Amino acid sequence: MENIIFTILEEENSNGKIIAEKLSKELNIPFYDKEIIELASKNSNISKNVFYTIDDWKLSKIIAPFPADFCIGFSLPYLTDFVPIQDKVFFEKSKAIKQLVENKSCIIFCKCSNYILKDYKNCINILIYSNDEERIKNISDKLNLSLKDSKKFLKKQDKKLLSYYGYFTGENWDNKKCYDLFLNSSSLCIKNCVYILKSLYNSIN
Repeated sequence: MENIIFTILEEENSNGKIIAEKLSKELNIPFYDKEIIELASKNSNISKNVFYTIDDWKLSKIIAPFPADFCIGFSLPYLTDFVPIQDKVFFEKSKAIKQLVENKSCIIFCKCSNYILKDYKNCINILIYSNDEERIKNISDKLNLSLKDSKKFLKKQDKKLLSYYGYFTGENWDNKKCYDLFLNSSSLCIKNCVYILKSLYNSIN
């Protein structure tokens, strides 16, 4: 049986993580999310809190969004030694993901994981998205916000995802060339998304 890796990325609040977890149980293969950060933190001795903080940053190649003490290898006057912490963290996450997927079928739920594993022939890249109305309502229910405030929150999160993915890959996060399959969890529902991915996995194996 061939080892198959699913990378599952999601539009904010589109039930991508739920789909990934349910698929993991259906296929009886590992699901990696927080485990990626835990392993990367252990390998690098960088606090897990740093990984989570940077995951929520709005990144820019022009303006570095971090204080000077958030640097690795910064040593005046040798500015060539400077490595921004977000780049160091991304490198460590990439190493951890490649370590976790070695010689096994699994599901990776992590931003840019499709880019990190782009050279893996046994990798299938999935993007889960959903209708804005449902996303807004879900956020309103989850965070107890008005629909107006939920819409603003969603817009802010979408911009963060766009900047984060673009910073590390040079691509738009929803570029169709970066994925093998798009699934609308609003129209298909969670159960059917899981069924489609399970069927795909079984057909390959």
